[in-house]
Amino acid sequence: MRKIICMILLGLITTASWAVEQTWCVFDPLSTQGDISRRLQDIRLYALQNQVQLKLQTFKNESEAIQAFDQRKCSGLVASNFNTYRYNRFMGTTGGIGLIPNNRIARVFLQLLNNSNIEKRMISSNYEVVGMIPIGTAYMIMNTQQISKVSQLKNKTIGILADNPPQQALVQSVGAKPIYIDFANAIESFKQKKIDILAAPAYGVLPYNLKKEFGESTQVVNFPVAYFAVNVVIRPQAYPAGFGHKIRAWFVNNSHILAAQAMQWENHLPAYYWADVSNFEKQGYEAMVAKIRNRYVDSGYYDAYFVELIKRLRCLDDPKYLECRR
Repeated sequence: MRKIICMILLGLITTASWAVEQTWCVFDPLSTQGDISRRLQDIRLYALQNQVQLKLQTFKNESEAIQAFDQRKCSGLVASNFNTYRYNRFMGTTGGIGLIPNNRIARVFLQLLNNSNIEKRMISSNYEVVGMIPIGTAYMIMNTQQISKVSQLKNKTIGILADNPPQQALVQSVGAKPIYIDFANAIESFKQKKIDILAAPAYGVLPYNLKKEFGESTQVVNFPVAYFAVNVVIRPQAYPAGFGHKIRAWFVNNSHILAAQAMQWENHLPAYYWADVSNFEKQGYEAMVAKIRNRYVDSGYYDAYFVELIKRLRCLDDPKYLECRR
């Protein structure tokens, strides 16, 4: 028995000695105690089986993580789909306005990551996306009076990300005023009432008592604006051949767990925070979003293949969606 244990220990030591050590710069607003960081520990153990030892360097400020990656202080980056657009347009489009409407669609998309038609769009000579961790649907969080109609958004201030033309076009189309924010100052800007409306996933506001910290009128509109996820981007030259494919396989195999976690975060947001809008208003808003989104598909900002893929998945999930009607 002792001999067997020694052989196992020797095998682990040998595996570790083979392993290529690489650093990933990780954006997690909750730091090392956050769920993103905890999930990456599972990936780190899986990577070790594939002769890559990952060191995770966590940043609460996303821009700092991106800067470190650009300065080649790390060969991997874990950051939002909105801000990893610059490295891969296909996976950056996962954050497109009105595209992925729920966690069910996100789960099905994850199951396709190693499909040859999908995989080739995640790889370039400089960067490769090896996975996506779903965070959940971004909803409009308001600290103003309840809004039940799109017309009531006129003259309201809405926080948007810089360098995201579709978000700006959408805000301007409803007569609202765009205010540039980033993930480092978004919550504080909302608390200080510098913006009336913040688009965010439930994960981002769960640590807060919304009505106590943001005001009694705070509500979450039960209508998806965009989908928030974190993409895992690497410089493929730094890794063994086939590493990206193997890591994507981990995401495929764990797609149900990843999507279920995002659903759980949304379900943890108390029911009294949610505000519904009528189907008539939803349909009008969906038509407006689709029109703006298609404009950015035509211009090449959004990846056309990704948009068409999500439309097909969405029509399977919800045949009544306006772009599914014939």
